[in-house]
Amino acid sequence: MKIVTVLAVLILLSAATTQASPAGAAALIDDALRAVALERADLSFRTDYADHPDSFRLTVVDSLLTFPLDTEGFVRSAADAATAAGSLEGLVASCAYDLDLRLEGVGCVNTGEQMEPKGTGPEPLDALLPALNAARELVREALSGLSDDEREFLHENAPVLLEEEEFDPDKPIEEREREEKRDEALGEELLDIAGRVDYASLAEAGRVMAAAVDAAVPLARDLADRPPAARSIPADAPARGDVLRVFETRDGLVVIGGPGRTIYERPCAVVIDIGGDDMYLYGGAADPTSSGVVIDVSGDDTYAGEHHSFAGGFLGVSILVDLEGDDTYRAGSFAVGSGLFGVGVLNDRAGNDRYVGDTCVQGSGAFGIGILLDEGGNDVYESALFSQAFGFVKGVGLLLDKAGNDLYVAGLKYTDEIRYFDHYLSLSQGFGFGWRPDASGGIGLLVDVAGNDVYSSDIFGQGSSYWFAVGGLVDYAGNDQYVSYQYAQGAGTHITVAALVDIEGDDNYVSKGVSQGCGHDLAIGIIHDLAGDDNYTCHDLSQAAGNANGIGVLLDDGGDDAYSVRNPLNTHGYGNRRREYGSIGLFIDAGGSDAYTGLGSDGTWWTQSLHGVGVDADEGGDR
Repeated sequence: MKIVTVLAVLILLSAATTQASPAGAAALIDDALRAVALERADLSFRTDYADHPDSFRLTVVDSLLTFPLDTEGFVRSAADAATAAGSLEGLVASCAYDLDLRLEGVGCVNTGEQMEPKGTGPEPLDALLPALNAARELVREALSGLSDDEREFLHENAPVLLEEEEFDPDKPIEEREREEKRDEALGEELLDIAGRVDYASLAEAGRVMAAAVDAAVPLARDLADRPPAARSIPADAPARGDVLRVFETRDGLVVIGGPGRTIYERPCAVVIDIGGDDMYLYGGAADPTSSGVVIDVSGDDTYAGEHHSFAGGFLGVSILVDLEGDDTYRAGSFAVGSGLFGVGVLNDRAGNDRYVGDTCVQGSGAFGIGILLDEGGNDVYESALFSQAFGFVKGVGLLLDKAGNDLYVAGLKYTDEIRYFDHYLSLSQGFGFGWRPDASGGIGLLVDVAGNDVYSSDIFGQGSSYWFAVGGLVDYAGNDQYVSYQYAQGAGTHITVAALVDIEGDDNYVSKGVSQGCGHDLAIGIIHDLAGDDNYTCHDLSQAAGNANGIGVLLDDGGDDAYSVRNPLNTHGYGNRRREYGSIGLFIDAGGSDAYTGLGSDGTWWTQSLHGVGVDADEGGDR
């Protein structure tokens, strides 16, 4: 059987990028492969290793496993498309496309008959209310193949199966085993039901609502310049403080907040707030097929909710847009840009913001689409698990930050009991994850456009993936810091593909192992730094390491770089032999005066295993 390291696309990718030299690392791939008696045609993974081939497998996953080095090309093109998208509708439609969902209505909103007559409320409602009605109908259509009991099962159990329990050393082993068997049975039932959901209708509901919000945002800005006259507010109103209007429509309760502080105490179908330092205090779980929109025009706002609160599309669509101010977003799980059998979108357009949450937050898609788009400011992202661009089964999670010096922290709560009692699971920051062995994973993509950023995770993170999934992290500019412990920084684990791409800046990469361009068990992991004076530090099985028939790739296109490892025997271009054939490690540094602590050496080529090769060449590829 042949192994795949389709390092092919990296050549085309680097040549097409203005930041990369045409004679960079990718230009040396063919020569490096010949040094270990391989050529591109030798590089391919089979896609039929799962015990039970499942219906959730994404087309792009099969394609990238067949041509693994197309992984960087896909991750780069997806990041470019997200960055160039000019609307929320475009982002939702792009995510749907990657889920193999072809939406017919892109570019228009077909909401059917106008449900709210013009003139009844402020103008943004003319766009929002018909779309809200249409989205709810589409969600009902998406779930129409399920019985009432099955819909209730999703409502009650889908969140439970993605939530982790904090480690309790006093819990008896027998109780742990009972819980594992219970979760296994629930998981099997959930997958059976999930296989009969119409995901195209779910995604179309998200697209319709996103298009309506795109249209309503400029109208909300206009409304702030000419606020409507205040009317009497009912005693049981869901908001207090500066409230201009509260009224019921056929599509739900609508609240218009004034220019002063308004405190919102429960979700509504539509909230439009025109100013003030507002507070959104949402608690409790969302109802089935719930959908809603919040547009906040200005102010330093506080959003504090429990599970399934703002921008948490759970069996529905939830969209929040905040246009100005330094804002704080706090939630439990399944919020702040989370889609769980639904679509959740959070768009913050300006300000220095802070995002804090637990599980499946900050761009998390599980059987749905979750998007967090932040367009300006120095921001802080904190979460525990399955967050910051996490794609689960039939899901896409996208976190796109367009400006500022940002801090990303994931982990610090749920102990990694299988491997360590002093480290924590992250599975975040551009992480794709499948439900082994029964369901293939989705796509997690973290994109940061500018700024000096810091990424911190622990176990699993930073452009990595697990089980028939895609993980990607693309940082376009800035002097960045990447810190993690294991399975991170361009690591693919168990039949999957992953890439971390940093386009420019003087960057630092620190990890323990199975990181920095590591493929483990029929998987490919790529790390590619296209410019700058960079430092790479690890212990073992990293920096272009292939293990258990995996492919590990490290490419660095320029700059004076430093590579430090503790174990020189399985780093710097390493591949071992398993299952009667080999793994591949491909290490290429194409320019600069470089320093090595380990096997590598400036200006030389080396091999240390059957299919492991290291190259340090001058800018022009001389050797």
